[in-house]
Amino acid sequence: MKRNLNQKINIWVKRAVGIYLTAALMIAVPTYADVIPPAPGPAAVAQNPGAAVQNPGAAVQNPGAAVQNPGGAALQDPTSTAEESYLGGAELTLLAPATQSQNLSCVIQTKAGSLIVVDGGLREDAPHLIETIKAKGGRVSAWLITHPHSDHIGALTEILNTQPIPVEIDNIYYSFLEREFYQRGEHMGRMDNLDNLLAAFNNVAPEKLHPSIDKGQQIQVDEVTINVMNKPFRSLHNTFNNSSVAYRLDLNGKRILFLGDMGWDAGQNLLKKNKPEDLKADIVQMAHHGQDGVEMDVYRVIKPEICLWPTPDWLWDNVKNGVVDAGPWKTVTVRKWMEELGVKRNLCVKDGDQVLR
Repeated sequence: MKRNLNQKINIWVKRAVGIYLTAALMIAVPTYADVIPPAPGPAAVAQNPGAAVQNPGAAVQNPGAAVQNPGGAALQDPTSTAEESYLGGAELTLLAPATQSQNLSCVIQTKAGSLIVVDGGLREDAPHLIETIKAKGGRVSAWLITHPHSDHIGALTEILNTQPIPVEIDNIYYSFLEREFYQRGEHMGRMDNLDNLLAAFNNVAPEKLHPSIDKGQQIQVDEVTINVMNKPFRSLHNTFNNSSVAYRLDLNGKRILFLGDMGWDAGQNLLKKNKPEDLKADIVQMAHHGQDGVEMDVYRVIKPEICLWPTPDWLWDNVKNGVVDAGPWKTVTVRKWMEELGVKRNLCVKDGDQVLR
């Protein structure tokens, strides 16, 4: 009986010890929920309010990129800081006029450093053009002429008549109608513009002059391919302007199309003689300074991202007697066309020299 009592006491003691140990373990060992850190609540976020905006500028470095391609990598946007590499290492400078007149003077520097000049502007624009060329090395590999009007070729005429010629010019490319045709046509009393330039050509070595460029001809300057888009169009209406030769420059994956002073007639001829894909360009020089040039149908085919406006302020706003859009020019209308086409940027010489890289 005593043995049975001792056995029962031992069992009770073991059970008591087991219960005690189990309780102790439950207190000492954390549950799984305890070892997983909880999601930070409002208090945790507030501890480091700057963490979420470590670089507030990074999110807005290129605000246009996020909008342009929200589903993937940022695309180049010429309206943002990406413009620094838009031309892949090349540089375009659209020079502002020295006077209140319109002009066209453009200098393109290739990635390798060679220079291409389009037209050059008025006689009064020569000093600034010379200064710009000298600052970029002083040597022009290719000088392209759209048509022989003084606001386009006056500076070149002045440069060639200066002895010694202040900059080196390797090649001058152009294609004019016969003088007799200009004379018969609507020349607006500006035959001397042509005559003065042709006389100045006598100061240039003949091998540097290329007077008969033709549609489809290509001129290579480093990585830039210059495409001649048309022969000078023969029209008795607006004869000089409609004889403009268009050039498409292909460089580093971009296209720049210069239209000179093409009017409606020449614009329709350009559409007729070229495939739409050949006229497509990223950048276009606005025909006839952005007014009374080619029509909307030409720009619609070109589909530009950037427009070059060789346009003074009074013409940009179509100002007459101090009143905006009271003049006879179509500039404001053409600006609306570009808005409809979704043009991203207008570079206008009314704001001074325009530089695109």
